[in-house]
Amino acid sequence: MAVRLAVSVTVEQAAVLTENGPRRDFIELAARTNGETLFQPRAAGRRGLVAKLFGPHLSQAWTLARRTRPGDSLFADGEHIGLPLLLMLAMRRAQPTRVVVLGHFLTRWWKLLLLWIGTRIGPPGVLVLHSTAQAERVGRWLGERWTLELVPYQVDTAFWTRSRPLPVPSADELPLVLAVGSEHRDYETLVRAARGLPARVFIAAGSHWARRIAGSGSLPENVDYSGEPLSFADLRSLYEAASVVVVPLVDVPNQSGVTTILEALSMGTPVIVTATEGQREYISGPLVTTRLVDASGTEDRGPHVFTGSAPSEEMTGLYVPPRDSMALRHAIERVLLDTGLARQLGEAGRRSAVAHFDIDRYAARLAGLLHPAPEPVVPPESAVAT
Repeated sequence: MAVRLAVSVTVEQAAVLTENGPRRDFIELAARTNGETLFQPRAAGRRGLVAKLFGPHLSQAWTLARRTRPGDSLFADGEHIGLPLLLMLAMRRAQPTRVVVLGHFLTRWWKLLLLWIGTRIGPPGVLVLHSTAQAERVGRWLGERWTLELVPYQVDTAFWTRSRPLPVPSADELPLVLAVGSEHRDYETLVRAARGLPARVFIAAGSHWARRIAGSGSLPENVDYSGEPLSFADLRSLYEAASVVVVPLVDVPNQSGVTTILEALSMGTPVIVTATEGQREYISGPLVTTRLVDASGTEDRGPHVFTGSAPSEEMTGLYVPPRDSMALRHAIERVLLDTGLARQLGEAGRRSAVAHFDIDRYAARLAGLLHPAPEPVVPPESAVAT
C-alpha cells in the first residue's frame, strides 16, 4: 500500500522551482505521506508511443495507472492528469483505495462530461477545489462514491516575507505599482488606469506556470512590461519595493490570480484585485467604484467562505469591478495617498496569509485526505454496559 503523487512538472522544472525559492506543495505533501512522486515526462516524443500520440499528461496518467496496486492512494495535481487517470483505472483490476484530484478549471463542458463518467466507472475519491464558484457548478456532476472538499490554496509564508517596512511614498521617488502573472490577466484595463498616474507601474507577466502570455498593447511612459520569468528572489524584492500589488483579471469562474494574491498578502503588501466570479475567497475588503466604497457588496468574499464563519472585520485588500479602469485607478490612488490604509491592509494581509493559507496547513489537509483517520470502532450492542 503506497501513496503515489502525479505532479505537473518535470524533474528539471522541479529543480528550478525549488532552488533558492519557496517550499513547494507537492514536496511537502510527499514528505508528509511518504509518497512516491511521479513527475511529468521531460519530452513527449521520448517516452513511448502513448506520450508521442497524446502528450505528457496522458502518458503520466497511464504510467500511474499501470503502477497502481490494490490499496494504494493516488494524487493528481490537476484535472488534466486526474480525469484521464480515472478512465484508465476503470480498465484495470488493481484498484486503488482512493484517488484525490485537484480541480482548477473544471467548468468546461468536456471536462464536466469526463468528470461525470470517471467518477462513476472509476475508483472512489475526493475532488479538491480552491474556488467556491467551481464547487457550485461541479458538485452535481460527481458520482456517489466521490466527495468534494473546498481547500484554500497555499503560500510559503516563511519565504514570502519582507525584511523592511512597507515603502512610504516621497517627493523624491514615484511609488511602485506592481502586477505579476499572465493567466487570465486584464492588463489592458490596468494600462488604461495607469495612464498619467503619478506612479511607476511594472507588469511582470512572465510566469513559471501560466500557459498564456498576456498582452498589454501600447504602453504609457510610466508603465514597464516584462514577459520574462523572474527568479523568486527578484520577485520577492519587487513585492517588497511595491506600494501596492494589482491583480487585474478577466471575469472567469475559477481562482485565477490566487498565487500572486497570496504571495502579496504574505509579503504584507496591499492588494487590489478584480471582483471576478471565481476569485472570491482570499481577500476581505470593500468594492471600490468611481462613486463609492461598498463594503456590503463583498460580504460573501473572504476566507470565511471556506469555513462558514462570520465575515472578518479586517480589510486585507480592495476589490474593483471587472473591466473598470476608472475604479481601478481610484483604488490605486486610495492606497498610494493613504499611508495608514496601506499599512493596515498590509499588516492584515500578512496575518490572514499566516492564519489561513500557510503551506503547512495546506499540506496537512491534503495528507489527511490521502491518509484519512480510521473510523471509530463502535462496540456491538451486546457489549455495551446497561
